[in-house]
Amino acid sequence: MKKADSPASPEYLRVAELIRGRIRDGTWVPGQRIPAAPALAEELGSDRSACERAVRVVAMQGLLTTKQGSGAYVSRILHKIRRDGTSRYQKAKREEAGADGPARGAFEAELRRMGLIPRNMPSVRRAVPPLEVAGLLGVDAESESVVVRDRRMYAAPADAAPEDLGTPVQIATTYIPLEIAGGTVLEHYDTGPGGMISRLAEMGHLQTRIEETIEDREPTPDEAKFLMLDQRNRVFEITHLARTTEGKVVEVTVHVLPTSMWQLSYGWDIDGN
Repeated sequence: MKKADSPASPEYLRVAELIRGRIRDGTWVPGQRIPAAPALAEELGSDRSACERAVRVVAMQGLLTTKQGSGAYVSRILHKIRRDGTSRYQKAKREEAGADGPARGAFEAELRRMGLIPRNMPSVRRAVPPLEVAGLLGVDAESESVVVRDRRMYAAPADAAPEDLGTPVQIATTYIPLEIAGGTVLEHYDTGPGGMISRLAEMGHLQTRIEETIEDREPTPDEAKFLMLDQRNRVFEITHLARTTEGKVVEVTVHVLPTSMWQLSYGWDIDGN
């Protein structure tokens, strides 16, 4: 019996593959604005609705970024950033030496290994913690009992000019008990080589156990705007807890990362039985 022909792929998938092809072969280069939907439809022999849907698909795959009212651009980072949850917090990794000296933490070290320049727009404040965070840290949920370090994080190509922030790739919000961080370098924008983890260790709060919970979700409007995502894109929300040998939680960090830009990696030993 003759096998029935498979149905044709939807038009938007055909267009998406054509868009990917133009990016792969260098017709459209990183940072370039691609044609708007009407022009794209004419160029690719399609229709506007299929092109608009195809652009959303390719953006969700990380090859395009969208800017409200400005159109779609070829991503400047075409390979995923690898976040190694197993080793990134080890002292040797987070203080890894580079051309500009020791890294200021795990994020900076990760991007350097990829040949990218990390940029960081931090803010630091004292605040009333969210109820869940207060419970984890064992601090007062009704007073300014934590130091909050908010970071908007970018990755720029190696040849980027100093004023070029690059591509927004992560939002990270860290909560540290005020009794630990208050009046210390942890309230400064630059916490030095190895970042806040190294400073906590020097202050007698060595982290010996890390716990992370990962959720896949849609971005909030504010997250989507900063990360240049369509609301239908997805993000990883990683809730990171750091404990001392005594089991005390000295840091809670919430990382928000576009799933299209990041690869999460973990590894551990087993007993072999």
